[in-house]
Amino acid sequence: MGRPSKKAERTEQILQALQRCVARYGLEGSTLERIAEEAGLQRSLLRHFAGNRNELVQQLADRVIAQSDQQWAEFINDLPEKNVTTALLDGLFTEDNSDAEFILVIESLIFAAGQDEPLRIKMQGWMHRFTNDMKTILLRDNQSVEDEHLDAIAFGLVSIYFNLDSLAPLNMSAQYRPSARRAAELLINTLNPATNKPCKHIRS
Repeated sequence: MGRPSKKAERTEQILQALQRCVARYGLEGSTLERIAEEAGLQRSLLRHFAGNRNELVQQLADRVIAQSDQQWAEFINDLPEKNVTTALLDGLFTEDNSDAEFILVIESLIFAAGQDEPLRIKMQGWMHRFTNDMKTILLRDNQSVEDEHLDAIAFGLVSIYFNLDSLAPLNMSAQYRPSARRAAELLINTLNPATNKPCKHIRS
């Protein structure tokens, strides 16, 4: 495989810098000056290698979504076929698996999508895939549960997952991580309360 072109290398450098800036300052606060400083490049080179601001945002969304899809696919592939609850909760709520920067970037893109239709379509597709995959995982151990119930639990797990790391700027994610995991566990247990036993969890 040949070496990436200078343009590809510079574009990746700029997008990495943009992602760090968005996690730190939000999308609106990620000015071209801040992005250039973070990337160690002159501002004029941003447009040359990565396009205008709107093009930068679209490329960032593509980059983050691709990273998320790949990591999520690998996570699902490593889950057991049955008795997936503990492994699922570990993957979602163990501190070692936490990625607050990613969550903050995703939330910034979702917020910006309200005024950007192409971005909204991308983020809607990503959210649908994530929630549907969560439902498919839950279905492994809950074949007889009503579809509507599975939809609700899948959405609840996704919501808890995102809300937890959104507390990172307040330095409160670690404080609420055990409670978030416990809340997710209680939700899952409603799928089959007669047979589901509480999973091991870390008490606060």
